[in-house]
Amino acid sequence: MMLENITQMTSGRMTGSVLAPEKQTELEKSQSYVIFQLGGEHYALEVLRVQEVLDMGALTHVPGAPNSLRGVLNLRGHVVPVWDLRIPFGLPVDSSISRAPCVLMVESNVGDQVRVTGLLVDRVSDVLEFPNDSIQPSPPMGLGKASSYVRGLIRWQESFLLVLDVDRVFISLMNLSQSGGGF
Repeated sequence: MMLENITQMTSGRMTGSVLAPEKQTELEKSQSYVIFQLGGEHYALEVLRVQEVLDMGALTHVPGAPNSLRGVLNLRGHVVPVWDLRIPFGLPVDSSISRAPCVLMVESNVGDQVRVTGLLVDRVSDVLEFPNDSIQPSPPMGLGKASSYVRGLIRWQESFLLVLDVDRVFISLMNLSQSGGGF
């Protein structure tokens, strides 16, 4: 059901459907986010950046790869790297999770290239829409190692969603993998 919601939301916007002017302004004032969980925190990522959500399948280990590269998978004939965000975010790697993790297939812009990459997350829970003005700037301190990857906060329920800047995450991961860094 979650995959259907994501597919419906992204396909409706990408096809350029003709909407009444009042609907267009409503869409321009809000944005849909995929809500996922990682290490007990809730994160938000723009729906338009998420291609699909997969159950964790068999990954092929890449010898000599950074610790955060969990492996690669075959996605309809394409080799896709899968990164574990727990490592760059400074979260413990917990192998005793009761539910199998999910892989968010995400589009990232690195330089002038658009790449599809997998992000290993604990759970994908919702697709929610928030007004653009509900994003508050992230504090300069207090978010730990994840702070450089968070572009803002959205008040949600009794806490906050951390809005992920996926391009910053991938730039950091690419730099570390090219320099032979440990994460």
